[in-house]
Amino acid sequence: MFDFTPLQWMLLFIGAFGNGFLKRTFGAGVGITLMPTLALVFSAKFALVYLALCTTWVDLGISRQMWRNWDRRTTYIFLPGMAVGVIFGGWVLTWVPEQELRMFIGGLCGLIAAYQIFVEFRGRPVKIPPIPVWAGIGIGTVSGMNSTIANAGATLLVPIMIGQNIAPRMIVGTIWAIFFLVNPLRVAAYWNAGVLTESVVFATLMVIPMLWAGVRCGAWLQPRMQRRVFNLCVLSIALIGSLRILIYN
Repeated sequence: MFDFTPLQWMLLFIGAFGNGFLKRTFGAGVGITLMPTLALVFSAKFALVYLALCTTWVDLGISRQMWRNWDRRTTYIFLPGMAVGVIFGGWVLTWVPEQELRMFIGGLCGLIAAYQIFVEFRGRPVKIPPIPVWAGIGIGTVSGMNSTIANAGATLLVPIMIGQNIAPRMIVGTIWAIFFLVNPLRVAAYWNAGVLTESVVFATLMVIPMLWAGVRCGAWLQPRMQRRVFNLCVLSIALIGSLRILIYN
């Protein structure tokens, strides 16, 4: 049950470090960057749950740092839709076959990565009026589904928050607040879908030191690195990984 190969352990540790680092530095990018890589040697469902549990541990660990550094209005309008989307996404996982799920995840991550690269080259979006509640609920629902199915929910939310002129640290804090509240629903959805296994839990517990190391590096790097340069590098890796899943599926 817990018999992983050396290559799998290496990718699990890399994924854990990347999870902590990306979550603490940008609040997004975990799914589109790490999901394609892990899905090359693990089943898509294992990789999904592994990253989701790692994110849960990270959110618990950075609670003290993020407290009071989040935009309350944005959190409140996205949260109801996120909860609905997470639950619906868990239901989808119960009937989507493995091969189709890999194709969907590869395509979804690739589209998100390509769009994010376009946003980076185009520059920050023009300032827009505050998001109405109904739109926030709709966006949250789509993001919640993507979060459960592809671990890419935050990637859809970050460009919108940039357009709302929310400061980078507040963006990270707002993503933390949203997922801190919906993480229990994600875990319940995975358990209900039968994909939350003992081997996944065991793997996440073994990599906690790497999660902590990633968080510490992210906390140090966030105020020191140009966001656009790093985003383009990470998104390019994600796009290549997504294409590999689609080609070799």
